Parts: sequence; structure tokens; C-alpha cells
Amino acid sequence: MAVLNRKTVQKISRGLRSRYPLFYVLGWEEERIERLLRSVAKSYYSGNGELIVWSANDGFMSSAEDETTSAPPVVGSDAAADLRDPIAALRAIAESDRPALYLMKDLPVWFEANPALVRAVRDLYYRLKQRNIHVFLSHPQLILPEILKKELFLIDMDLPSEEEIVETLSQSPNVGDTPRDHLYRFAAAMRGLSLNEVGHLSARIFRGETVELDATLGEIQEEKSQLLRKESCLRFYPPQRNLDDIGGLENLKEWVLKRADLFSEEAYEAGVPLPSGVLFMGVSGCGKSMAAKAIAAAWQLPLVRMDMSLVLSGSFGTPEYAFEQATRMAEEVSPIVLWVDEIENAFGYDDHGGGGGGGHNAGNVNIFSSFLTWLQEKDQRVFVAATANRIQALPAELMRKGRFDQLFFLDLPHKDERKEIFRIHIVTHGGDPKDFNFGYLAASTKEWSGAEIEQAVKSARIDAYQQDRPFNERDVVNNIVATIPLSRTMVEQIKAIKDWCFKRAITASRPAPREQ
Repeated sequence: MAVLNRKTVQKISRGLRSRYPLFYVLGWEEERIERLLRSVAKSYYSGNGELIVWSANDGFMSSAEDETTSAPPVVGSDAAADLRDPIAALRAIAESDRPALYLMKDLPVWFEANPALVRAVRDLYYRLKQRNIHVFLSHPQLILPEILKKELFLIDMDLPSEEEIVETLSQSPNVGDTPRDHLYRFAAAMRGLSLNEVGHLSARIFRGETVELDATLGEIQEEKSQLLRKESCLRFYPPQRNLDDIGGLENLKEWVLKRADLFSEEAYEAGVPLPSGVLFMGVSGCGKSMAAKAIAAAWQLPLVRMDMSLVLSGSFGTPEYAFEQATRMAEEVSPIVLWVDEIENAFGYDDHGGGGGGGHNAGNVNIFSSFLTWLQEKDQRVFVAATANRIQALPAELMRKGRFDQLFFLDLPHKDERKEIFRIHIVTHGGDPKDFNFGYLAASTKEWSGAEIEQAVKSARIDAYQQDRPFNERDVVNNIVATIPLSRTMVEQIKAIKDWCFKRAITASRPAPREQ
């Protein structure tokens, strides 16, 4: 017996109990819609009803579990009428006395060009209102004239549950001896894909033998990245950083590691509350974006970035619609870490660089209101990692407890952190740590950001490469001398950020040693 999506079945049942004769099913997967409606028809009519499917190509078809027949299920007053015509088909349904559910594929496509069809749908509503016949109009997009909004019960066809995906994977002829627990891991990673997409993907990754877990999960994430690019303002980021790539920030690392096992299946089934999100605030270049990436790696979750510039651009419809689509998609592909970068640019206030707040709203007010509500009500398997540079510009209501679990302030790294940052980047670029005096380098870069230290090491590597030799400490020092750090060019702004965060946010770093 096929696994059905319980949430969608419950929505249809509510509409049937309310005696709606007309339904609008919003979804892509026609085979899955048919399978679900067949099951509903069997239950609703106690085995005495059926599902009848209509399309403009074939007219009416009787849909059974094992076959689809073209025997005409309805007979109108004009037997010679072409029942592939949508108005004739609606008229035939209105004149039928056969208890059934009818699925009319892509009927909404003709609404805008055919006012008579809209009138026919309204007439059908009143003809069926007191009868035991129900009509479902299906289409991937919502095309609903204003005058029909009161007559149709709208149903979003939810994307497949993990149980549905596991069933589909199990039926793949090439699944081989893949362990059952691996199938559940793959199904969790495939959340957000349609069953059609799951079928295509499983045909590619299964070869009749056991597949390697991590490599397969990576391939699944790549497939999901294509899905996100096609359908929303979300962008998938492959694993890039881990906590070992971050110098310092020990308080933040401890907070992350304590929660590393909460996104497991065991914790989810036990009902353990999941962390909701964090807001990283602080000086530009101090690792806020890198911290968001490291959280995803530490928790072994996909990292998905919400591109607010795309949301506001109008490329995906109105900003309000694009934002709603993005948050809905984020929940459908969860569990994920959702990275919202420089959040003040979309939701903050324009204080004209004064640092005191109180300016006019620089973002979209409607989106901001929706974002606050969504943070409060979202699926708990979506963890939000938001970053902000101009924290004085953030509205107070965004930062209250309940929307974010913790507010972390990322300050300029102290001396010990700078040593560790130099070590990480020097090793990354092929240098031997024994050849560098980290104490001297850290002392030479007082009040530098991590990004500035990274750039000094990168530039040293480039200089040495152009001279066809390994880079050394002198190359790094030369680039340090040639750099003016942000802490000197933006003294007032950085002081304002530190003053604002004092006693308002948790410092991501351990207490700094005293520097001379």
C-alpha cells in the first residue's frame, strides 16, 4: 500500500467535511495527486466511488489503482459533445449522478482567456452544492480569478514526506543491499524534492550495489542546490568551513558543540526543543559569515543562504511573494542552517551612518513584519544564522528572546586569537608554522580583523609565488606594513558598535589577555 502524505489528506478531508464541491490543488506531481485522490475517493465513498480524471488531450478517464480506462464516465445531455472541451466537460459533470471525485488537470490555464469557463465553474459550484460529487482542479501555479476565490477550497500539495521518499527509494530496482538506515538518511537529505526528482536522482546514484554514504549525501545536496536556484531566492552552499578553521571565538564554539547532537533523528523523535537561531553582530571582517558556515559543518546540516537582494529585486515576483516562497522552501528542505547575511540592509533603519539609530526604515516593512512572525512560528528544523554589521540600525523587536536563542558579539580578535588565525592561514597556504614567529606577527597586528590577517597571508603567498619561492615571515610582515586596518580608518564606528553591544550581547570570545 502506497504511503500518502498525511498533511495533504487532512486538508482535503477538512474541505470535504465542509461540503465544498470545488477544490484547487496546487502541485506539480500529477501521478502523486491521482494516487492520493484515489485513496480519498475509496475512503470517502466507502468503496462505492471512484476517481475520474479529465485532461484537454484525452477527455475523461476512469483512474483505477492498476489501470486507466477511457470508457466515458459521464454522459451529458449532448452525447455528441466533445468532452475534451472544458465547458462541455463541466456541463457533463453537472448532469451526472455518479458519486465520484473528478480531477481536472490544468483547467485553470484557460481562466484568463475564457470568461465563459469561469462562469461555467461558478455554475458548477451551485449545481453540486447539495450533491455528493466533488471536483478538483489541479495546476502547478495559482491562477484564480477574483470572482472564484469564494467558491474554491485551496489545497497546497505538500512535498513528499520522508516516509514517501523511503518507499520510493526502496522500490528502485538498483537499490541493492543499501542498509535501511542509509535509506532514511538519504530520504532526510532529499526533503524538498518531488517524487519525480527523487526517482531521477535514485536512478543515477544507485547502481545495484551499496553506495558510499557521505559521497551520496553530497550528490543529493548538489541536486537540491539546482532545485533552490530554479524556484526561490535561496542558494545552497557546499560544506566549506568547520570550527577548526576559526581562530578564537571559544564561547561561540562551545555553544555550537553543546547543541551538535540536537538535530539527530533520536533527538527529534524524543521531542527535544531545537535551537531556533543566532544573530552575529560585530565589526566587519571578524568572522560572522564564517561562523554561520562553520555551524552548518559542525551540525552536518546543509547551509542555505537567503539572498535578500534577490528577494527585493522583483526577479521572483513581488518582494513579499518572493520572501514567502523562500521561507516556505526553507521549511520544505529542512533540516538546514538558513544564513541571512547583513540583515540590517533588508530590515534595518537608515541612520545615515550616524550610529545612533532612529532613522527611517530602509527595508521593506511588509517583509519585516512577515520575517518576525516567521521567526516565531517557523519549522523548528530551520536554524537561522543571521549576521549584522550596523547593529545600531536593527529594530529592537528583531532581537528579543524567542526569535533568536543567542546574540553573539564578534569583536576584533585579541592577541592569542590573532596567533591562531595566523597559524590557520599560514598552514592553509602551505607554510611551515615552525618558520614563523606568531607572537611577533600577532603583536604587529593589534586591532586587526581576521579578514585583514587572512588577506596579509594571501598577499604574502602571491608575492612569493611571483618570485618562484616559498613565502616566509618577511613576506607577511611586508604586507602588514603596507596595510591600514579598518580599526584606524573607522575608529568612531567601531567604538559605537562596541558601546552598543556592551551588556546587550554575549561576547563570542573568551576574555582577552592584557595587551601592551
